[in-house]
Amino acid sequence: MRAALCSLLLGALMLIAGVGTAAAADDLDSLIAAAKQEGTVVVDGPPDDQIRQAITSGFKERYGIEVSYISAGGPKSGPRVRAERAAGRYLLDVLVTGADSAVQTFLGSGWLDPIKPVLVDPNVTDLSKWRDHKITYVDPDKKLLRLFSYIVQTIAVNSKVVKPSEIATFHDLLKSEWQGKMMVRDPTVPGAGGSLISYLYVTQGPDFVQSLYKTQKPVLVRDTRQGAQSLAQGAYGIWAAPDPKQLSQFKSLGYPIEFIFPTDGPPIVTGGYGIIALMNKAPHPNAAKLFVNWIASKDGQTKYGEAAESATLRNDVEQSYLDPKTIPQPGQKVFDTYEFKYVKDERAAALDKARALVGF
Repeated sequence: MRAALCSLLLGALMLIAGVGTAAAADDLDSLIAAAKQEGTVVVDGPPDDQIRQAITSGFKERYGIEVSYISAGGPKSGPRVRAERAAGRYLLDVLVTGADSAVQTFLGSGWLDPIKPVLVDPNVTDLSKWRDHKITYVDPDKKLLRLFSYIVQTIAVNSKVVKPSEIATFHDLLKSEWQGKMMVRDPTVPGAGGSLISYLYVTQGPDFVQSLYKTQKPVLVRDTRQGAQSLAQGAYGIWAAPDPKQLSQFKSLGYPIEFIFPTDGPPIVTGGYGIIALMNKAPHPNAAKLFVNWIASKDGQTKYGEAAESATLRNDVEQSYLDPKTIPQPGQKVFDTYEFKYVKDERAAALDKARALVGF
């Protein structure tokens, strides 16, 4: 009798799951039809040609819908959208960006709709396809969908100028021989530079920050292409908070570039340009919803993840293009710079204190 009841219950659960999957598929079909009627979607994304090509061609190839791509995806996006909305113009459908712009500007300004209700693709809503069997949202209201999570390549060296073994820890950067001979991403610009100085202030303390950014007299880098070239050609031997994507291009050409993961602090985890947000009052609402489903799908994440050289939170995407050290492991203790509380409250306070300390 018990076996029969168990079989009956299992059958009922499978039937319910089947009905749910079929309903979701119907919802997706309806969304595709409505999106094709709109014919286009406007996406603000990273200022990177490979990413732009992957996103625009990938979505069009899948659904035949054009992507009008705005290459901003960061601090320039907020002021533009604010000016547009002040003039009563609603031009943007989807934002693809990092944590600072997403949390501090777009979320704080009330420009976003929740994403969770619009996820209807069974390939996306199947939790078994995601790391830790969950879809990750940055904020409590589920308006910011997080697609990437990876360990930052915190320091890069030119191995002909500096042996990797000489920079095993953050404190090795304070050695007198490196004074004036290293580069650091500019912490006055939102992004990796601000992330690093905030992290160092929290984990290594104010004295360390003052020693690194003042006593060591590093060159501050804003132009990451120029920074990558300077390291590759040996003008400087060390770059803290480098741009791995820029450096990978030089490394593939044979330049002696090595990445360092310092051992005297927890690995820094970021999401890169891996936050997706759905604009409210979007001009192409159905195409926007379909785009969100696509970029969160296996197809979208395969194309976008490889173009961005970032580790996706999906577990069914092949990622041999990544350095295995950048993929967080289960149970690994990390410092996640995309945690909502840290981005919203703690990071800004640490950043202000660190900048004031070193006079930036």
